[in-house]
Formats: sequence, C-alpha cells, structure tokens
Amino acid sequence: MTETSLFEAVKNQYLYKLKSHLGMFLAMVGVQVMALLFSLGGVMSYGMGSQYVNLSIRFFSSEMVIGFTCIWIIVVAVWLTTKDYQNIDFTFVSNRLSSNLSNAAFLVTAALIGGVTAMLSGFLLRIIVYFKGSSYLLSQNFIVTPEVIFTGIAVTLLYLLLFGSLGYFCGVLAQLSKVFIVLMAGTYFGLIILAGRGHHLPELLKVFDFFRGESSLALLAVKVILAAGLIYACSIMLSNRLEVR
Repeated sequence: MTETSLFEAVKNQYLYKLKSHLGMFLAMVGVQVMALLFSLGGVMSYGMGSQYVNLSIRFFSSEMVIGFTCIWIIVVAVWLTTKDYQNIDFTFVSNRLSSNLSNAAFLVTAALIGGVTAMLSGFLLRIIVYFKGSSYLLSQNFIVTPEVIFTGIAVTLLYLLLFGSLGYFCGVLAQLSKVFIVLMAGTYFGLIILAGRGHHLPELLKVFDFFRGESSLALLAVKVILAAGLIYACSIMLSNRLEVR
C-alpha cells in the first residue's frame, strides 16, 4: 500500500467511524449527565458546630464528570479492538496499520469532544446549584476566566488521550490471549486490595505523580503525547501478531 493510499484508507475509515458511531457520543452524554447528578451532592463535605451553631460545607466541581468520561473513553478504546468490530473494520481497509491509525484518530476526536463537554459541565453544575437550594453560596471560583476554562479543557483532553491509549493497549492485549485478561484483572484487584490495606505503592505513585504533579501545561502535553504515542506504537506492533484477514 502506497503512502497516498494509506492516507486515503485512514481518512475514509475515520470518517466512517465518526458517522456510524454517534451512539458512542450519546452514551458519553448519558454518562456525563449521570455523573453530574451524582455531583449535586458535592464531591467533598465537612461540618462543624457547637451548642448554638452548626456549619456544613460542601464543595462542588466537575471532577466526577471528568472521571466518568475517562472510564467512558477506556470502554470505547477497548471496544475498538474487539473481533466483532475488527471484522467490520476490514471491510473498508486491507491492513492493520490503517485500522489502528483510524482508531487512534477516532479516539483523539473522542477525547477532544469529551474534554470540552466534561469541562463545560462545570458551568451547568454551577447553575443548578445556584438555583437548587437556599444555602449560602460562596462566590470564590464560581465565575472562572476564559484562561482557566481553556486550560481545564486542555488538561482534560490530555488525560483522556492518555486513558484512551491505555484502554486501547489493554484491548489489544486481551485480543492476543485471554490470559492477559486474567492478568490485568488480577493486577487491578490486587492493587485495590493493597491500597485498601494501607500500602503506599511508591512505584505506582511515582508514575501517577509524573503526570498529575506536572504544573506546566506545555510539559504535561509533551509527556502525555510522547507516552500516548509510545503506547499506540506498542499496540500497533502487538496487533500485527493477530491473524491477518
């Protein structure tokens, strides 16, 4: 396949996926609405009081919506690697490279749409909280500047790109062998058990802080793009081991 035909195959497959998978984005909206409803109770709260005064403070943010959107893009990424989906894929493309590239492009688009809607849900949350109750609402961070909005969208987009690439990699591993499904599930539940027992897991925390601890948006973008690119490259190489139609 020449470079031009590869580009055309990727473009056609990408456009097809955007048109035929609108239901995925409707599912994303449903997930975000559900997370928004959960957020109405506040993402964190604490109280204090005395004999005469009781004070209860609740914090509201779109963090839960962002978290649910990350789960959504992982599910979508894994679904793109399933055999049933690949069978449809190969009716339009003739090799796995163009299929993987179009999947990656689709996930980038999904991350962009998910990042924008997840961050903007914070405005809807503010409006609902403002009109919902009679509690005193602090004005701090209630009105945000455009700079904060665009920074939030960019950071959310980057995290969605990272989670999407990880989900795609896990999906490819699962297609290679069912053993990887058992290993990944065992690792996941094992980490939950260890964390529940108070283990700090310093190695895992270092990886976590490598991204979340970054204060520079530009450096975070470089880290995520390089990491996601490496993960997608590994996914493409592993998928070549699958049976070629």
